[in-house]
Order: sequence, then structure tokens, then C-alpha cells
Amino acid sequence: MKQKSLFYLFFVVILLALSACNPAGVAEPDRETGSETITPDSEATTDEVSVADCATAPGGAHQLVDAAQGICFLYPDNYDVFQGEDGSLTLYVRSLLNTEAPLATVRLEALNGRTIQEIIPDYPSDAELATMSLLTINLGGEQAMVLDNLPGQDINRRVIAIHDGRLVDIMVARIGPDYGPVGEQAEALYQMMTTTFQFIDIEPEAPLVAGPECPEVEEGMTLFINDVDGYCLLIPADYTVEMGDGETAVYVDSLMNTSHPRLFITVEDANGRSLNDITTEKAAEIEAIMGSSPMWTFGLMLDGVPRQPV
Repeated sequence: MKQKSLFYLFFVVILLALSACNPAGVAEPDRETGSETITPDSEATTDEVSVADCATAPGGAHQLVDAAQGICFLYPDNYDVFQGEDGSLTLYVRSLLNTEAPLATVRLEALNGRTIQEIIPDYPSDAELATMSLLTINLGGEQAMVLDNLPGQDINRRVIAIHDGRLVDIMVARIGPDYGPVGEQAEALYQMMTTTFQFIDIEPEAPLVAGPECPEVEEGMTLFINDVDGYCLLIPADYTVEMGDGETAVYVDSLMNTSHPRLFITVEDANGRSLNDITTEKAAEIEAIMGSSPMWTFGLMLDGVPRQPV
């Protein structure tokens, strides 16, 4: 145990030494997405860097700015972002449980004298590290260690760096040739995130900004914005929207038209109730009307917020 603790302490010291210098020959690669090349907008140092120095999103990408944690980067526009209560960020496609697309997480945590193993419980053992090819990349001006082919639920890649006494841990899952097209998408996600990653000034109360507030209008669709209840969504162009007191109905021709699907959106105060409390109440209401229990669906998200359809 003593030898292992010394190893992790030595590893932290190496990371700290790497973060204090930028050795020659370590270049930050460009990442091409379609016909456009993504590069950070500024080559400024990590000192007194503002949101204005974050990479600007071209077509096919969105910008993420987490000023509360002092970071920003770009990510593909087919991804959504979920922020956990601990500040961790998860980038996913359609659902956090979707195993047919890559997934990435970003975590930042103060070292406070702890070893990396104490912060990351599943950090590789000495034996596992000995079988890996440890590479370094430039992550927002800091030298970061890249750990590839890590075991887990899926094979993943970890990027670990230290900046201003904080540990940065980026994980991209389902990456590598064994995953075929999904692995290629994971590689593209990794490249876009890491080559545009930037440390910026910390603003403790700043909200997370990820992607546009409303989706871009697609052909055959109409963008509906409900300023009163605070949401927007795309609907087919042949649908009509009718707003009432806290409820919005979306239908074709008439509410009496049963040959087309209808959508009803109700917004109400949670009044301290949890998501489980509310869905249990709704399920009971449906069962009282229909005489049978509804089917529960898990793992779906609504604009980065967990939802429980019944």
C-alpha cells in the first residue's frame, strides 16, 4: 500500500510539473468537421482568459461554456448536455442510457492534497498502467495525460490534467476500432472536445450555456416558442398550436381530429414534489381513468433534464 501511495503521489507530481511548462514538439492538432476546421479562437494563456476567448462553433457544432467551473469547449450538435448536482457534465445522444452512440463526461474537482486514486476510485492500478501507452496532449494550455483502452462497461479513454489545483477528468466511452462507426464518432467527439477545450475565468454564479436555446428550424417544421411557460420545440408545419391557461394543445385541423396524433403540454409548479412524486400521481390519475396501469419508460431526457414518461 505504501508503494502504491508513493506511485500516485509521484504521478501527481509529474502532472504538476507538466502543467508548469509546455515542452516543444507538443502541438495541438486541428479537427476537421466536414469542410470546416475547428481551432480555438485565441492563443491567449490560461491567465485572465474570458468567454470571448472560447472557440466559436461552426456548422455542425455547439459551444459549451461552464463559467462556474471555468471551462469551455465545442461538441457535435447532435449531442445534448446533462449537468449533475456535483457539476459533472455528460454529453449524450437522445438518452443517457443510449448504448448505440458515444458518451462523454467531464469532471472537475479540487485536489486538496488528495491523490488521484482518492478522487477517481476506478483509476487504473499499477499493473494496468504498466500495460498502457501513456501519451500527453495540450488541453487548454495544460499538459494532460491520456489513458487509452480503459476497461469498464465500455472501453473508454480518459484525459487527466491539473489546472490551478484542480483535477480535470474527461472520459469518452465506446471509443476505438472495435466499435466500428460508433468508435469513429467517439474519436470525433474526443478530438472536438479536447482541441477546443479552454480554461477561462471562474464566475461562481454563472449558469451553464450549452448549444442554442431553441433548435434550428428544419424543412417541414415550425418552431414554437412559449415565452409564458419558458420552452420551445419543433412541430410539423401542418399542425396548429392553441395556448390556454398553463396548457398548450398541438393538433391538425381540429382538437376533434382523431386521425392525427395530438400533443398536450401542461406546465405547473412542482411545489416541492420530486419527479417520482409527480409521475406517481400522474400514473394514479391515468389508472383511475383507464382502469389499467400505464407503462413506465426510463432513461429519457428533456433538454438535459431527466424525464419519466408514463
